[in-house]
Amino acid sequence: MHLPIQAQATTLEPEQATILDDEFFLSDPLGHFSARITMLLEASRSDYQASPEVEAEFFRALGLEGADAALHFDVKHRRVQVAVDALSLRHQAAEALTRFIYARVAATPRSGDAASIWLAIADSPTPMIKVIESNKEAFDADQHRFLQLIFPPGTVVEGPAIGAAETALEWANHAVWLLMNDELSINAAHNKLKHGLAASARGDVRIEFITTPPNEDGTIPVSAFGEGKSMPLFDRPMLTYLSRPPRELRQGLEAVSLRVDLSVVLAETWMLATVYAAMFHIAAREHYGESLPEGVAPYPTLVVGRLPEHVIGGQPLGYRSAVTLPPDGTTRPRPSGVFFYKSFWPMKIDFESKTSGIVVDG
Repeated sequence: MHLPIQAQATTLEPEQATILDDEFFLSDPLGHFSARITMLLEASRSDYQASPEVEAEFFRALGLEGADAALHFDVKHRRVQVAVDALSLRHQAAEALTRFIYARVAATPRSGDAASIWLAIADSPTPMIKVIESNKEAFDADQHRFLQLIFPPGTVVEGPAIGAAETALEWANHAVWLLMNDELSINAAHNKLKHGLAASARGDVRIEFITTPPNEDGTIPVSAFGEGKSMPLFDRPMLTYLSRPPRELRQGLEAVSLRVDLSVVLAETWMLATVYAAMFHIAAREHYGESLPEGVAPYPTLVVGRLPEHVIGGQPLGYRSAVTLPPDGTTRPRPSGVFFYKSFWPMKIDFESKTSGIVVDG
């Protein structure tokens, strides 16, 4: 244990709290997420290769020197896995930002404990709904509190600073949307990946609307596809999982397929991480005072005006359909359909009328 700390009592002592936060605020949240984003972007390249030294050590640890086939996989598997890892990273950024806000505005130490940001995050409620509700209550009680989280004391919030604050607030709200939205159950995707890999990840599925019907011989000309003639719904890696909505929604089992656009998901992650890093730096300054020790991550440049809808655009996010009827057997399932950012297109796929076709030149 590298921390110069020992158990003294049944509660956290003030000097112990100081030691903990001295260590915690030497972290670099934006550096962490930027490094992870870069790793995923590099891994998405088809020619990406692991370090020969690290790879050799891996096989030696297994006692399989020279058994290169042990890690055989198709390039498409890497691309799908990178997309899955990007979803998990975005979730981590959203939860890290939301729980850090909780530690700053809503947490109260347990009886007898000294205040510590690190411990407040570690002790934050497991259910995200409790964290988010507590944050909302704190902001409702003090409408200036959010500005105090992202700007140094004495900052005059005018001009570009107003735009930066509004942008940061939109991304903090986007984190909540990712964590709590029950329409597409994006949070469930992360849980299904985390708890036993209960999800199907595919990179070989394409779903596209076309207005030109197949020829009588079942062929479809390539000319039937393209802007103004067809609309792709799923043309990126797809993650499908089963989800049971909250009981209060009185729904049965649902299947959800997420369209994972790697660039967009990682851009969302970076925007969330930037807001987190700004709040982290301000909290570090409050902890250390004016004399910041070497190693404290600098205050990031806040983006102005680039909102979640700008990053995500009008692309489809996913498709939801009912697998079972609601528990009471009489309530109608939620309609199937395609989700866009904060909008929904009801759509039911007629699988019974499906036909086969081959795309040909023409």
